[in-house]
Amino acid sequence: MANKIIVANCLVLQKKYGGQNLKAILDAVHRLIAADKLRGIASQVVDISSAAQMKKYRGKAVTSQKNEPQAKNAIDAIYAATKADYLVLLDGPDVIPHLTLDNPAGKDGDPNVPSDLPYASDAPFASRNPARYAAATRVVGRIAGLTGAKEPSYLVKQIDTAAKYKSLRRADYLSHFGLSAWQWRKSTAESVKAIFDSRKIVTCPSVGTPKIWKLLSPLTHFINCHGADTDPQFCGQRGRGYPVAMTSGDVAKGARRNTIVAAECCYGSQLFDPAMTDGQWPIANSYLGAGAIAFLGSSTIAYGPSGAGNEYADLLTQFFLVDVLRGASIGRAFLQARQKFVLSQKMEDPVNVKTLAQFILLGDPSLHPCRAEGADARAIAEGVDKTAARATRRIFLKAAGQNAADSSGFPGKMLARRQTGLHQQVLKIARKRGFRGKQQGIDSFDVVGGADYGRELKARGVTQKVIMLVEHDRSKLPSKNAYKGPRIRILVAHAHDNRLIRIAEYVSR
Repeated sequence: MANKIIVANCLVLQKKYGGQNLKAILDAVHRLIAADKLRGIASQVVDISSAAQMKKYRGKAVTSQKNEPQAKNAIDAIYAATKADYLVLLDGPDVIPHLTLDNPAGKDGDPNVPSDLPYASDAPFASRNPARYAAATRVVGRIAGLTGAKEPSYLVKQIDTAAKYKSLRRADYLSHFGLSAWQWRKSTAESVKAIFDSRKIVTCPSVGTPKIWKLLSPLTHFINCHGADTDPQFCGQRGRGYPVAMTSGDVAKGARRNTIVAAECCYGSQLFDPAMTDGQWPIANSYLGAGAIAFLGSSTIAYGPSGAGNEYADLLTQFFLVDVLRGASIGRAFLQARQKFVLSQKMEDPVNVKTLAQFILLGDPSLHPCRAEGADARAIAEGVDKTAARATRRIFLKAAGQNAADSSGFPGKMLARRQTGLHQQVLKIARKRGFRGKQQGIDSFDVVGGADYGRELKARGVTQKVIMLVEHDRSKLPSKNAYKGPRIRILVAHAHDNRLIRIAEYVSR
């Protein structure tokens, strides 16, 4: 039985790269399968465009690259039949599509949220509500090629990077590069402290392109800057100044093989076609092209606190790197990060739901960056059946993911009628905090629960609501700014029986 399924759509790969190039891709996949065997992982490639192959898994072939439900259903069938420890999506969203989910923070400008979260959930694809897939129970990652590429050399290189990778010392990954917009330096320092037990960061300003490439040699990168839609650069911020912090060209020049990246930036993992930016690659693709083994980032507008503290994107990226440094595979680290996020955060907050859905892992999820160290650790590792140990972890993670979702509240349907008293309280608080505070910026939701949370709400006879105020800063920036991305503030208020119990404020990354 295979422990790792490499999900391919050979019909689309052939169409994208040409029939003569499909063999080169599959040859690389078989090199990865051979490397996995030496690591104790039984890997197998499954072509979801093949009716004959899908029949073996009691599933149906994917007949259209754009048919998202078909892709989800095919992967569900494969997982149901194999209970694979790792699911690998081969190539970018122009081959295996992201699943287009509704945007819970609908007034922030994102029409939807392209997501790989549903592939990590057992929930069938019957809704585009991201909360439906909050019970993340599967380890999923994506080996991404270049969107729109005509020849496969980039994708083949990514597959070979995974095949050739060998785990390093934990100390190698404790050497880190922390980059923050100056405006968020306190929040970033808290994240870096939690991950690396260090507060060492650089800020933009004062560092930035073009000299930043000289700072990119550490193997773990934590980035908390601004990103924009279809933009090959990240920007810093100080006041109304948004200097360019990093470009995809800087990454190509300075990043090293085996790097791991967690980026909070808006659109950090957006895999746009470089033809849209005069041939400049997305920063995520540039890192992977330089030999990085993992990039965790957001497909859309992401959020965090305006000053100190850690919330939203801060936490999901932080949880991921902490577990990578503890020895987890990059895929398991991301699954555990999702589960911790659901269990520890107020998921009735629509922005928390968006955060869960928008972050995507690029890289082979089975790679273990940090090897077991020390005589005792090595002795234990040598005496353990790794396959059985991994299977046992998956049983626990399956239960943990479901329990986290069952124990959480989620935003229900948007309320058609305005909650006049609550709205006035929220607007008053918002105006004191410098919001314009206009009624048309507000959305209200009833809180519904996972199984356990909903049962407790009913038993206590209480109602909960969440109120969200979204405001865009549309003021003109000084002409020297290269940043063209979103500038959004969100106020989220939680109410219990029409009494406010929590107020939180966030800004776009």
